[in-house]
Amino acid sequence: MSRNARATHLALGEVDSAEGVVEGVVSLIVSGALADGDWLPASRALAAQTGLSRGTVVRAFDELAAAGFVSTRGGSGTRVSEGAGRAARAGARTRTGTEPAAPVAPEQGEARSPRDLRPGIPDAGLVDEKEWRRAVRAAAGASLLGVNPWEEPSANLRRELRGHLRRHRGLSARDPLLFDSSRSAVAALCAAFCAEAGRESGKGAVPFHIEDPGYRGALLMAREQGLDLRFYPANPDGLDAELLGRERGIVYVTPAHHYPLGHRMSVERRVALARWASETGSLVIEDDYDGEYRYGVAPLPALATLPDAAEHVAYVGTSSKSVAPDLRVAWCAAPERLGRELRRWLAVHRRGPSALPAEALAAFIADGAMDRHLARAARTYSDRRARLVAALREHCPGAEITGVEAGLHLCVLTPGVDDARLADALAVAGWQTRALSSQSTRFALSGVILNYARLPGGLAREFAKAFARALEDEAARQSR
Repeated sequence: MSRNARATHLALGEVDSAEGVVEGVVSLIVSGALADGDWLPASRALAAQTGLSRGTVVRAFDELAAAGFVSTRGGSGTRVSEGAGRAARAGARTRTGTEPAAPVAPEQGEARSPRDLRPGIPDAGLVDEKEWRRAVRAAAGASLLGVNPWEEPSANLRRELRGHLRRHRGLSARDPLLFDSSRSAVAALCAAFCAEAGRESGKGAVPFHIEDPGYRGALLMAREQGLDLRFYPANPDGLDAELLGRERGIVYVTPAHHYPLGHRMSVERRVALARWASETGSLVIEDDYDGEYRYGVAPLPALATLPDAAEHVAYVGTSSKSVAPDLRVAWCAAPERLGRELRRWLAVHRRGPSALPAEALAAFIADGAMDRHLARAARTYSDRRARLVAALREHCPGAEITGVEAGLHLCVLTPGVDDARLADALAVAGWQTRALSSQSTRFALSGVILNYARLPGGLAREFAKAFARALEDEAARQSR
């Protein structure tokens, strides 16, 4: 049976825009008229049914796909994603409100070896050089003249980011602020929340909740603010809001691809965390550091798009994984109530991005080059990930591998093994990795974190063999 014959007729009524198609499809999912796995009509058929142009229908499908409600495969058609019904009925939507009306190389310095599998660095060589140079040329003429160094740079980038975040994460209602790194954004959010909460209230330090193992950079920023650090064992379903108590505080999470274990937070726990923040007046920092890359799974709704999230979830993103770390451009879509304190922090600390890379990134997004790059990069990363996973399963059968559904790294758990010594043994063999226990403060796990972004497929098996030998040797040593 052809895909068109299996497609579900969409009773959308009268729609006159891409937004109308999106809202109609989501409403049908909520009501159950569209179920997980149902096929949607072809864009041409739906255009004929509604009287809209095919381009308008395609834009609607793109927005639904970016938010995770549908999945589209070339030549196969579009169908409702697994889990879309649950997400829609939990309140997820594609947008949170109406949308507001010397060349900088992507990678500088000595190239990192493909045998360096430590996390944090994408393959900047995947950026199309011609398109990037065109973006730099477009930026160079305007970005260095008339810039007030006391103000946040690049209104152009902020405008382009609004569209980018809407397309890729369903987030459009808030105007992003620009930072030089996600660490700076986390530091600013902690300071702004503490200023709002009023440390002088006599209630002690503001609680800072974080999963362990977790991102050490966020932990460092919280320590510098003198926050009350509270650790929770990382869970495959994500942080459980029931564990947090009822005291007002800050929660730091990486729900799209937990750092470092790679779990994806479930819809139920996302909704519960946003509701907890609303009920307690707390702040959730959603660090979406590599959430633009997913492999064979539907994107789950960003916390910032859920009900109750508008004034209680701050969304943090960065170009360091999508393009290159040397750009030093990050962004934060924060609750409006924190905007004044965040701008004050930026003015005092001067931690916004430099004007030229910010303008170049704006031009890169505006030209559509960023979307094209992300699509190309995702295909490459997916292939490298698959080759590494296959090699590990061949040479280390039974090993527990986590975090393979998204991002640029995965973990191999090695219970009972000294992972620091294992990482040292791999280094002797010529491979740089990161011990999982190095990312823990209280609830240590043994394993290695492996970044496959720059690992050619031909080297995956060679690494897996070296890993198997090192693991066997370390296990034997510890058993003696």
